[in-house]
Amino acid sequence: MEQLDREERRLASLEKAGSSAGFDRDGFMAMNRALSYVVMGGVLEELMRDLPAALASDVVAQGVERRHLPVSLIAAIDSAVFRQCGSDTVAALIARANIVQSVSAHQLDVRPVVDFGEVFKLADGSTINEKHFAALWTLLGLVGDWRCDPKDTMLLKEIRDKRNDVAHWLEDPVTVGRSKRPSDLRKMVKSLIDLVQHFHLAVWYWLDDRAAAVRASAVVVGP
Repeated sequence: MEQLDREERRLASLEKAGSSAGFDRDGFMAMNRALSYVVMGGVLEELMRDLPAALASDVVAQGVERRHLPVSLIAAIDSAVFRQCGSDTVAALIARANIVQSVSAHQLDVRPVVDFGEVFKLADGSTINEKHFAALWTLLGLVGDWRCDPKDTMLLKEIRDKRNDVAHWLEDPVTVGRSKRPSDLRKMVKSLIDLVQHFHLAVWYWLDDRAAAVRASAVVVGP
């Protein structure tokens, strides 16, 4: 969030400088506006890259059992088992049977969750977009929609497309920068801040539910 707050302040400075200089035709100023797409894209990539390790660390520290996790997340954690099912060999047939049995007995699986940060990958090398948020909501079984605003789909698409245009020089950054006023970019940054806050809140509630499940289990098993 600090990076986005800083970016909003930077754009406010550009907006002020542009208004004092009249109609801005300075290529340097346009390049500065184009940089905003790189910043927003970088914030999203850092978010998805760092989340798995942080989430796994919190889950393990709380002593969560596998039965307290949604089956969709267990599927990601046990990805190695699923990879064994990719053929018609006897081993693959056994692996498939084990998966079905594991799912059937999921509610009774009291094994503690081990660190899954390395197998729960969200940043897959592609620029972050709608599919990464949708995947997170599906895997964790989060409540509600990943969007906090119906326009968030278009927001992520524009960030992804323009970020790639600028970073890979698919379009002249000056041209990209001149297509947006600082005030337009500030609105985008504010919308992204809202989306990230929505994301953090959903994950926080999810972790709180896991902690509540652990406490309830302790009461049942306790003396």
